[in-house]
Amino acid sequence: MTQTILLAGGAGMLGARIASHLLDRPEARLRLLVRSNDDARLKPLLEKGAELVKGDLADAASLDRATQGVDVIVSAVQGGPEVIVNGQLALAQAGKRNGARRILPSDFALDLFKATPGEHAAFDARRAADERIAAMGLEQVNILQGAFMQVFMPGMGAVDLDAGTIGFFGDGDSLIEATSVEDTARVAARVALDHTAPAGKFAFAGDRISFRQAGDIVSKLTGRALRPVSLGSEADLRAVMAAADPTKKAMLAYLLYMLNGQTALTHLQNDRYPDLKLEGFAAFAARALRAPVAA
Repeated sequence: MTQTILLAGGAGMLGARIASHLLDRPEARLRLLVRSNDDARLKPLLEKGAELVKGDLADAASLDRATQGVDVIVSAVQGGPEVIVNGQLALAQAGKRNGARRILPSDFALDLFKATPGEHAAFDARRAADERIAAMGLEQVNILQGAFMQVFMPGMGAVDLDAGTIGFFGDGDSLIEATSVEDTARVAARVALDHTAPAGKFAFAGDRISFRQAGDIVSKLTGRALRPVSLGSEADLRAVMAAADPTKKAMLAYLLYMLNGQTALTHLQNDRYPDLKLEGFAAFAARALRAPVAA
């Protein structure tokens, strides 16, 4: 049965991949909520058959137009509380008024519902949005895939190929759930179209990997030795967080949760779609670095 999916945030890195995978499904009719229909990033999606609806999360009338006849809303928006809380709430309210069945809010993270309030501003905003959407009675599925695998790659902060180091707080042995952006998008698209997917947390992960393990894999693939370097204990990290500005604090809080396992994913649903084989970190890194898979 054909379903109409409204996607907000389709011009972003993750949103564009979700859109592409939805357009690959014959049962999906994709509508994109966009602020401008001149964005060059949307051209490949238009060529695959996406419909554009011009609107804004702050414009209730445009949201009513966008949600007419929509079965499911998928949100991949990014931003501060005005977007994540106010914008998503307005989008959900329009969907509720116009008969949408469910929404997939823009969560895409570790288990943000386990985070300590006040420690991670982005998690706080997403949790507040989810709670308010739940209160209005619109069914939601919260996509939780752990960290994106990109965080373990050169250029993202932990790996410094020039210095020959991989840095982390703690001992570097804590296992962290991680998934590629591509697999996150593939699963999100499938869940959006799955009438039987249960409401609430939908957790999955391509791998469980530590910083040390990731360093070993990147080292083998690049031929560059990486020396593990601990930046301090959990207490040291908390001290740095306490002195950081709000933006830096949120970034450090993500490292905190990767270190202490507080927001670790449980009850993974990796096997729900047997035809979707999630990529492990070694295969992801090999593809990203265009090298053979490490043995």
